[in-house]
Amino acid sequence: MSAAIPPHPRFAELRDLFRTHPEWFAAWQGTLYRFQAVDFPTPGDVLSGHGARRRGGRWNPPGLATLYGSTTDFVALEECKANDRYYGVETKSPRLLVAIEAQLTRLLDLTAPALRREMALTLKELASEDWRKLQVAGIESFSQTIGRAVAAVKGSGLMVRSASVPRGINVVVFPGLVDVDRLAVVEAAKLEKLGGRHGA
Repeated sequence: MSAAIPPHPRFAELRDLFRTHPEWFAAWQGTLYRFQAVDFPTPGDVLSGHGARRRGGRWNPPGLATLYGSTTDFVALEECKANDRYYGVETKSPRLLVAIEAQLTRLLDLTAPALRREMALTLKELASEDWRKLQVAGIESFSQTIGRAVAAVKGSGLMVRSASVPRGINVVVFPGLVDVDRLAVVEAAKLEKLGGRHGA
């Protein structure tokens, strides 16, 4: 993680909790959607998680490569506009809707009420933090700490409720942490061609 942001005081507690409860992690497969900047259109760019690693996100501090996707294209669009809403701006640059087929082996499903009860968490608690404000202040948010603790125990990622769409679901993936996980961009060859034209 970024040296500028000290660890959250509950990181070690969460990491050890996840180590103690491997049964909380389960396999998941499905299709993820995300809107991708046309500046970085290739499949490698899409799956790298480098953008979130540079900037940080709700579920990852800066320094941790993270891929964010949604289970529907509508939720993906609303997530794409979340920063605009937060900062009161309107981004007009073009975006690509990309579909990703995911096969994950160790996903922590925070949309499951039973798991949240075991962790003594509520949806309101998970959604209420202003992680952007905390990050600017040099503080790791609680949600970022949860994500980092999952990554520390080699979890594939998390399934979480969208903060932008009621009942919307996002999947947060830490690419490359679990060797047997599989992520594949749908119709990747088309994006490779687009990337070649973009770089020309």
